[in-house]
Amino acid sequence: MEIQKFKKIGKSKYKITLDNSDLILYEDIILKYNLLVKKKINLKDINNYLNENKYYEVYYNALSYINHKMRCEEELRNYLTNKNYDKEHIDKVIDKLIGQNIINDNQYINAFINDKIYLTNDGPYKIKNNLLNLKIDENLVDGYLSKIENEVWDKKITKIIEKRLKLNNSSNGQFKYKTFNYLINLGYPKELINEKLSNIKTSTKSNIENEYKKIYNKYKNRWSKDALKYKIYNYLYKKQYSREEIEEIINREL
Repeated sequence: MEIQKFKKIGKSKYKITLDNSDLILYEDIILKYNLLVKKKINLKDINNYLNENKYYEVYYNALSYINHKMRCEEELRNYLTNKNYDKEHIDKVIDKLIGQNIINDNQYINAFINDKIYLTNDGPYKIKNNLLNLKIDENLVDGYLSKIENEVWDKKITKIIEKRLKLNNSSNGQFKYKTFNYLINLGYPKELINEKLSNIKTSTKSNIENEYKKIYNKYKNRWSKDALKYKIYNYLYKKQYSREEIEEIINREL
């Protein structure tokens, strides 16, 4: 078969017009086998080109995926596997990209941690777990996290607590309980959380008054005064108001 002409159809692909058919090949193959000069090819050549073409399809698809965002090896492998590419081609492509320093888990860890620190509320434990789920070497992760000053996590926790304080409408105890669990789920160390919360004293006067009015209006026509006191006391105690706060408002209002 004789090559009639070449037509570029993509960033790295050409349509080759033969005397009785068309062939789509990546330019890497065209250059490798000198097809711009070699005008005649046989069926065996075409089969070899098509087989090798699959490798370049995986390679350029991988590059496109990486160009949108930095990826680690595991992310890229999962992406290519989900596209049902041949494992042998995937392995070869990943090895090539590692050799080209396009896939570099050290660079990935550093970028990942910086993004999480400055763009999210995530703490060190959550960041570490996310990286381990991507099959990043634990020693590498620990090495990078150990370089982060404790002051960074301290400031992040303080900022989170301050934001939650502005929105708080609960008791001091309930605020601390909920905030503690919230920060634990974000991956911060218990010791650091307790240290920051130990100095927190929320203003609960208006909060307990609102809670009192809510429970009082609900039960005032259904219970005697003593029973109502009992109901209100238990309700506010479950809301983690102190005994002093509860007794003060009950004695004042009832």
